[in-house]
Amino acid sequence: MLRMALVVVWMAASVGWAAEGKLAVVDADPVGVSEKVAGVLHKGGLQVQVDGQAVCTLWRVETAPAKADFKSSLNVKYPFTPGQLLGVIEVVQKKEFTDFRGQEVPAGVYTLRYGQQPVDGNHVGTSELYDFVLAVPVKADVDPAAWKSPEELFKKSAATAGSNHPAIFSLLPVEKTVEQPTLTHDEAKHFWIVTSPLPIAAGKSIPVRLVVVGRSE
Repeated sequence: MLRMALVVVWMAASVGWAAEGKLAVVDADPVGVSEKVAGVLHKGGLQVQVDGQAVCTLWRVETAPAKADFKSSLNVKYPFTPGQLLGVIEVVQKKEFTDFRGQEVPAGVYTLRYGQQPVDGNHVGTSELYDFVLAVPVKADVDPAAWKSPEELFKKSAATAGSNHPAIFSLLPVEKTVEQPTLTHDEAKHFWIVTSPLPIAAGKSIPVRLVVVGRSE
């Protein structure tokens, strides 16, 4: 009976402690980005708030050109070119904000560029999905044109976390179209995920699903 009572109390407490999150529209532009980068961003951002506290704010590019002949595979789900600019993130949370690898990302503003997990011996078994975005300090990323050198992108992104590995955020596959941005919580994995339509051409968009809070196992 005591065990049953404790279980009931624990379950009730767990329900009571469930985190609440929402997306809030932000009219302001990101601070510190170059004029060129600012010129390709969609006006207005989306702020992720958890339990009433701002965590981060996202701005997407106005248009993200996609590969015309792209076909998704088991590992790659998104039709973007590595090094391509997809948006900007401002980390508002001052402590314990990490990338998908668990690396601490300091409060500040970073560009988000598309990248793919290298197919090499260092990443065997780490993730079946190769789609990621890499965060780069805005002072080191002033031109919206796609970066041609993956090595340079990896190096600049590594400076975000002060390590030798890029600061990455996972892109998850999307099974259906979306019309409005949403914030969902994967309680089992402790992920907060922003899903939003991203224009790829005039009148065309694709849904993008980005893990903004959470880390890989």
